Amino acid sequence: MNKPEPSDEAIAVLVDISRTAGRDLNAGQRLELDHLVSQGLVAVASGDRTRRSYQLTPEGQSVLDRRGVGANEA
Repeated sequence: MNKPEPSDEAIAVLVDISRTAGRDLNAGQRLELDHLVSQGLVAVASGDRTRRSYQLTPEGQSVLDRRGVGANEA
C-alpha cells in the first residue's frame, strides 16, 4: 500500500529544512517536523551539538522531487 502524500504544510516544512536545516521553524512547523521525522522523511543532522538541526532523508528529497519543488524556488 502506498503512503499518502504529505500535506502542503509538510511540504513547506521539508523545503524549510532543506534551506535552513530547520533552524527557523515556528511552533506549528515543529509539530509537523515531529511527524516528518516519524515518517522517515527528515532526520536529525549529526555534528551540530549547540543547536539541533535537521536534514532531509533520501525519501524526503524524493517527496520534494515528485512534487517538483526545489529548495531555491521563491
